[in-house]
Order: sequence, then C-alpha cells, then structure tokens
Amino acid sequence: MSPVEKKILMVVPMVDFADAHYELPRRVWEMRGHRVTVASLAPGVARGTDGTGAPCDYSVDNIKYYDYDAIVFVGGEGTRRFFDERTVLKLATDAKYKTLGATGNAVAILALAGALEGKTATGSVEVADMVVRGRARYTGRPLEVAEKVITSDGSALEQFANAIVEALEG
Repeated sequence: MSPVEKKILMVVPMVDFADAHYELPRRVWEMRGHRVTVASLAPGVARGTDGTGAPCDYSVDNIKYYDYDAIVFVGGEGTRRFFDERTVLKLATDAKYKTLGATGNAVAILALAGALEGKTATGSVEVADMVVRGRARYTGRPLEVAEKVITSDGSALEQFANAIVEALEG
C-alpha cells in the first residue's frame, strides 16, 4: 500500500489501444493503492486491439489536469487518432509539469505537445521522427525516465508502471 493514494489518469483511444499497455500498468498502480481513472474522446467502453474493455469514466474535454497526480497516454494503433486531437494535445501541454507517461506510439502525443523538449525519450519506432521533431533525443530503449516524464516502447510495461510509481511516491 502506498503512503498516500495518488490519482492517475489513463488516456486511451476508443478503439485499438494496446491491451497490455493498459492492463498491466493499471494493475500495478491499483495494487500499490493508487486510484486510476480512464478517459477517452467520449465516456463509454473503449476496446483494445485484442478485445479488452476499458471503462472510460470521462471525456478528455471534461478533464482538469490539476485533479490528477499523473497522466498516462496508452499506446496502440488507435492512438494515432489523437495526434490531431486538440483536446488531447492541450491536456498533455497543460500537464507537462506533472508526472507524465506514454507507451508505444502514444509517445508522439507528448512530443506534439512540447512535453519532451530537451529530454531523452523512447517509444515505438514508428514515432521516432516525431519525437526528434519534438526536440527530444530518441533512444529506442525499452524505457526512459527523464525527470517526471516516463516513456516506454511497450516492451517494459512493468518497469514503466513502477517508474510512474517512483515518480509519484519519490
């Protein structure tokens, strides 16, 4: 049990998020005593590529970043729909001084929002150019921790989840 319950927001696309990128971190955070809220472009049940249902409590445009201790963007093919989504990019921009996380191609959201500028980051190979254009150094490693910004290519999900916890509890 964590010393103090922290509030973590997971942002998932309504369809085609990476199931493991959602399930494993959420399980780790809840086991550590943190409260997890899920948001997407609309309330309802989002569906992962492999069929996992993620109940979305809120629409992103109704989220106040200051209500959360950490904001995590979940990767997957559906995440590409967020690259031009004003409300999602604004959330990442507004929260760039909080603990931020992203997995796989969702790392591009942080890059587009300016949250990776001057930092070392990783993510799926498909978004490496976007990360570099966001003025970050792309490594291609499984996990990168740059201050309170944690990124993963999606292969080190337990380490990713634990890095978020360390940033919150540290």
